[in-house]
Amino acid sequence: MILTTYQKIIYGLVLLGIVVMVTIPDMVIELSTELFHLIFELIFEVADVTFESVETMLDNVIEHLFHTGLHDTQIIVYYVIVSVLAYPLYRLVRVLLRYLFRILTAIPIKYADYKNQWLLLRQDISYYWQKLPFISKLKWVLITTSILYLASFLVM
Repeated sequence: MILTTYQKIIYGLVLLGIVVMVTIPDMVIELSTELFHLIFELIFEVADVTFESVETMLDNVIEHLFHTGLHDTQIIVYYVIVSVLAYPLYRLVRVLLRYLFRILTAIPIKYADYKNQWLLLRQDISYYWQKLPFISKLKWVLITTSILYLASFLVM
């Protein structure tokens, strides 16, 4: 297989990324969390500035169209914004409720399927355990107890 130049560059960058993540994972985690923090901060700032500019434009339009005072304009703009946002929220709630009811009706069916699968698995394990010779059963018990004993040191 002959690799193109772009494939070599991509493989080299992936290898470099793996080496960096293995050698300095704390820096990688810190940089990624700072990057996500910056992105979310910028998204919220842009959304805030956009909302404020739309609100200001609505204030000016309503004040000039209806010749109202500051308080009356703010009340009208508030109810306009609430009414504009209420319909999409109403539709979102209806869709979410539809999905919720679909999930709730599917739970008993899924539970019955999982219960049947669990019963079959338990029967298979029981049959396997009954067919094991005594030495193999003893090995399983000793291995399990020794693992639990060693794992208890991690908890303490």
